[in-house]
Amino acid sequence: MAARKKSVDFEHKLSQLEILVSEMEKGSLSLEDSLKAFEDGIKITRECQQALKDAEQKVEMLTRDSAQPTPFEPENE
Repeated sequence: MAARKKSVDFEHKLSQLEILVSEMEKGSLSLEDSLKAFEDGIKITRECQQALKDAEQKVEMLTRDSAQPTPFEPENE
């Protein structure tokens, strides 16, 4: 259940970030409110980056235990 909770938190944080960006793009915020929204956005972005890093480490750890893990290589289009 902890993994599901983290997923919900991540999705919620992304939603918060989208709302902040939308509000800032409207241009109706005062300078102080814009700075506060920017600060909040940076904080949320760092939290999301950490969650992604944690997920990446977990996937790496899980695949390390398999027979022959291969690095991900995107297909060239």
